[in-house]
Amino acid sequence: MSEVLSEVLKPKDYEKVEIIIEVLQEKGNITPKEAELACKKSPATSRRYMKMLVETGYVFQEGSTNSMLYKIRYPVS
Repeated sequence: MSEVLSEVLKPKDYEKVEIIIEVLQEKGNITPKEAELACKKSPATSRRYMKMLVETGYVFQEGSTNSMLYKIRYPVS
């Protein structure tokens, strides 16, 4: 997935979300809190990063605000 997203996202944006992508590849999903801890940014910034990934179409969000989970849409080898 990281190879695909590195081509879809601008290099600067990819660098911002790279650690989140690694967690997603390892676990298959990530919570907003895990994303915040992984990228060591504020909740608002980590939400922007996750929105960026959702907009690529390779990640989708599931659940409500209090139980949000982000998952890989297309398993990419």
